[in-house]
Amino acid sequence: MRLFLDSGLETALILEDDLDWDIRLRSIQVPLAANAVRTLMPPKGSLNPLARQHQNRTQYWGDHSAWDLLYLGHCGDYLNRVTYEGLVFDSKPFTLRDVAHLTYDDPTMPARYQLHPFTQDLFSVLNIPEHGRTLHRSKFPLCSFGYAVTRPAAELLLGNLAPPQLQPKGPRAFDVALLHACSKGARETNPIPTRWANPPLHPDRGLRCWTLNSELFHHLPGESEIAKIGKNLGENIGQGLSPVDWAGQAQTIWRNETTNIGCGFWSGAFTFKDDDAKRLEFLREEVGQKGKCLKEGRDTL
Repeated sequence: MRLFLDSGLETALILEDDLDWDIRLRSIQVPLAANAVRTLMPPKGSLNPLARQHQNRTQYWGDHSAWDLLYLGHCGDYLNRVTYEGLVFDSKPFTLRDVAHLTYDDPTMPARYQLHPFTQDLFSVLNIPEHGRTLHRSKFPLCSFGYAVTRPAAELLLGNLAPPQLQPKGPRAFDVALLHACSKGARETNPIPTRWANPPLHPDRGLRCWTLNSELFHHLPGESEIAKIGKNLGENIGQGLSPVDWAGQAQTIWRNETTNIGCGFWSGAFTFKDDDAKRLEFLREEVGQKGKCLKEGRDTL
């Protein structure tokens, strides 16, 4: 985020280094997701049609003053806590009616039965249609695999909301610090965009966060390098898989795909040697441009 602030850019997408994503990320998924953001948080208007077109190009992800953080990669926003037994359903029903949200059809979404078990349960409770993806105000976002952040939000995270040395009793894990900041922002600001006063960012207010459910980025199965570093530093970070990873590991094996990803790279189907220019060109055309999955029984969209 310091590099981002030094760059002079207005927004940044920050990705962890062990991610998987669908081959149709740029061609289908991102345009659909960005359109959802622009619909809920339209670029600032202009009476001049040419100026309006320019604004839509420069604010591809909507009005940057209306959001602080977009969760595009995560291990779930289940609106509440999760345990090894599954979602925690309390007395308050799971609903998105009290927050701004938009559900749209995405043909690249895996079939419902192929989604993570917790995602299946959540989408069933929320009545999300098959192949539906939902953008909503963040409720209980877990993990920080891939997120977009604005300049003011990055400054606030670096200076006040995230550094453990400034909050001795606060969370040690960065993704938990993000969760706290977003949960606080959800409580202290009106979630309906048309009613936002958009006050200046302040650490006491938290962040205005949005979640794309289900996610576009998910971490690859495997051992955690962060866990190894923490263990070497003597940190007590727990043992074993998290509830989300534990619940999805069997499905990951039989699908041979990363959790909630339709046609990803983890299986090795799209590898090529450095000197194999012919295969690289083939993959660029058939996979990158035409969007063919090229896995057994799945050679079309």
